[in-house]
Amino acid sequence: MSAAARPGTGIRTLVFYVVLCHLAYGGARVATSLAGLHLKATPLAIGIILSFFNLLPMVLSISAGRLIDRLGVAAPTTYSVAALTLGIALPFIAWDIGVLYLAAVLSGTGFMLMHLCMQKTAGEVGREGDRAANFSLLALGFSVSGFLGPMVAGFTIDHLGYREAFGVLAAAPLIAFLGFRRARYPDSLKGHDTAEAPDATPKRVLDLVATPEMKRLYAAVIILSASWDVLQFLVPIHGKQQGFSASQIGIVLGAFSIGSFVIRIALPWISQRVSEWPLILGSIGSAVLVYALYPFFSYFVAMIALSLLLGLGLGVAQPMVLSVIHRSAPEGRIGEAVGLRLMIIGASQVLLPLAFGALGSATGMAPLFWGMSVVALAGGIYVGRGHHEVEPAQRPKPDSKQDEGLL
Repeated sequence: MSAAARPGTGIRTLVFYVVLCHLAYGGARVATSLAGLHLKATPLAIGIILSFFNLLPMVLSISAGRLIDRLGVAAPTTYSVAALTLGIALPFIAWDIGVLYLAAVLSGTGFMLMHLCMQKTAGEVGREGDRAANFSLLALGFSVSGFLGPMVAGFTIDHLGYREAFGVLAAAPLIAFLGFRRARYPDSLKGHDTAEAPDATPKRVLDLVATPEMKRLYAAVIILSASWDVLQFLVPIHGKQQGFSASQIGIVLGAFSIGSFVIRIALPWISQRVSEWPLILGSIGSAVLVYALYPFFSYFVAMIALSLLLGLGLGVAQPMVLSVIHRSAPEGRIGEAVGLRLMIIGASQVLLPLAFGALGSATGMAPLFWGMSVVALAGGIYVGRGHHEVEPAQRPKPDSKQDEGLL
C-alpha cells in the first residue's frame, strides 16, 4: 500500500501544513506589534493594525464558508495560503508602517479562509468514526504552532532583525502552499454546482440554527469563546495588580496552553469513550469553576493551577464542537456552519476586551471573574437542558480508499 493510501497519512500531512501556516500567522501577529513599536507607531495605531487581523474575517467568514461549500476546498485553500504568504512577506519586501496595515488584512483574511478549508477537510478524512480523532489532532497541531510562532518571531527579531523576521516567517506558509498544490481531495470536498442543485431556495444564516441541537451548539460556542478570550484579557491585569512580573504573567498564561496541549493528546482516547455533548458541558463547567475561584487566589502557584485546569477543560471543546457541526449542519453547508462559528469567535476577540475593559474600570477585577462564571453557568444550564435528547441521524459518508488517502 502506498503512503498516500495508508490510513492516517492524510490527516497527519494536513496537520503538518496547518501547523506551518498557524506558526507563521501567530508569529506575524507578534512581529507586527513589535515592528510597529520599532517604527514609532502609537499604541492606538498598533491596536488598529492588530484589529485588521480579525475584523475582515469576522465580517466575511460566513460568506467564505458558503464559497467553500460551493467550490470545494482545493482552490480556496491554495489561494488563501498564497494570500497568507504574501501578507506575511510584505513587510520584508517593503519596510514601512503603512505596509503593516495591508499585511494584516491579507494575512488575516488568508488564514481565516485556510482555517475554514482545513476544518471542513478534517471532517471528511477517513471514516465517520475518525472524525473526533481528526479534530483532536488538528487542535493539537494548533497548540504546537501556538507555542512555536511567537518563539520563532522573537528569536529572529533578536538575532536577525524586525524586517528579516517577516521573511523567515513567510517561508513556513510557502512550504505549505507547495504542499497544498499537490494535495488530492476526495469527491466529498470538491464542492457542487449550485446551478444543478435541486433546491434553489435562498439560504439564510438562521437556517443553520433551525434545529435544537444547533441552537445549543452555537450557544456553547459563545460561552466557550468568551471563556477563552476573557482569560487572556483578565489574567494580565489581575496578575499586575498582585505584583507579578511580566514573566510570571506569561507563565500563568502558558499554563493554560500546556493544559490544552495535554488534554488534546489524550482526546482521541477520551472521545472513543465519551460523546461530544458531555465533553462540551464539562468544558463549560470548568469555566464556571475556575472563574468563580480566581479572585480568591493571588498566589503565583495557585493561579498557575487554575489556568492549567481551565486549559484542560477548554482544550476539549474545539474538536467536539467541530464534530457536532459536521454531524448536524444542513447538508452541503458545513463550510458555512464553520464560518458562523469563526464569526462568533472573531466578534468575541474584537468586542470582549473593549467591554470588559470598560467594566473593569468601573467595578474592579473580582466582579468580572464572578460575572463570567455566572454567565457560563447560565449558558451551561441552557446548553445542558437537551443533552439527553436523541441526536439526529448521521449523514451517510462514503467509505472509500480515496477518502482515506487524502494528501
